[in-house]
Amino acid sequence: MKQTLFFGLLLCYSALLAQTPEYDTPAAPSSGGAWARLEVENGDSVYVMSMRPFKVSAKRKFKDFDEQRQYFLYTRAAKKVYPFAVQAIAMYDDISQETADMKKRERKRYLRKEHRDMKADFEDQLKSLSKTEGKVLIKMIERELNEPFYDVIKDTRGNLTAAYWHNLGKIWGYDLRQGYSKGNDLLLDDVLIDYDFGHPDWWYY
Repeated sequence: MKQTLFFGLLLCYSALLAQTPEYDTPAAPSSGGAWARLEVENGDSVYVMSMRPFKVSAKRKFKDFDEQRQYFLYTRAAKKVYPFAVQAIAMYDDISQETADMKKRERKRYLRKEHRDMKADFEDQLKSLSKTEGKVLIKMIERELNEPFYDVIKDTRGNLTAAYWHNLGKIWGYDLRQGYSKGNDLLLDDVLIDYDFGHPDWWYY
C-alpha cells in the first residue's frame, strides 16, 4: 500500500543578510577561511557574512509520554524518508516537464514506462516503511508540491486510480484528499520545518 502510493507520485541560499548599511570596502577573509565583507560605521569596523537560516528553540516540553513518543517517531521517520521525498519531487517535476507537450495517449505510455522503472528501483526499499514513515513521506511531498496526494495520483494515473488508492488509503489512516495543512498536526509541523527541499527561507518568515 505505502510503496504503491509513492509510485503514484513518481509517475504521476536564500541567505539571511545582515541588515547593515553597505560600503564600498574590500572583502577580507574571515578567520575560518571564508570571505566576509568589511563595513565601517561610525568608525567601527565590522566583518559581515551571510549564513543559512537556522532554527533556535527552547527545549521541548511534552504534555505526556504519548506526545513525546509521537514526536520522536516523526523525527526518526522524517530522517529516513526525506531522501525518498527529494527524489520523488524531483522526478515528478521532471515528468511534468517531459509530458507537458505530449498528447494524451503518448503521455499515458510514457507514464506507464516510468511506473515500471520506478517500481523496479524503489520497491524493495519502500516495502520496509512503517505506517508513520509512509504518512510522513506523503506529508513531505504534499507540503513541497502544495497539493493533495490524491491530485498528484489523479494527474499521473487518472481519476479511477486516484479514487481507488484514496479509498484503500483510509484503511491505513490516510486521507489522500486532505493534503498538508500547517496547523493540523503541530508535532509534525515542528519536525518538517527542518526539511527545506532547497528553499531555506520558506518557513522562516
